[in-house]
Amino acid sequence: MESLWTTLGVVAVVVIIVFVLVALFLLVKLIRKHRQVHQPGTPVPTKVAYWLSLAYTVFPFDLLPDPVYFDDIVVLTGGLIYVSRSLTKKTREDRQLD
Repeated sequence: MESLWTTLGVVAVVVIIVFVLVALFLLVKLIRKHRQVHQPGTPVPTKVAYWLSLAYTVFPFDLLPDPVYFDDIVVLTGGLIYVSRSLTKKTREDRQLD
């Protein structure tokens, strides 16, 4: 029985480490969009989504306790998808105007 608890403990630690790494990866990808987000003409909702995604991840107010980074991963993924699509759309519109 003790080996079962040891195994479960190891699995839990590995899962938490994987969640932290995924959250950090997404956070870095979102931060790399900073320069693009702050270009003139970037829609305000894009800027708001960018900052709210970062703020939710950094501040200690979470829907789930902090060792479980699943909610942070969801927020970062949603923010990254929204910001990326919005910036892609803006780039296409800018190219059509040229």
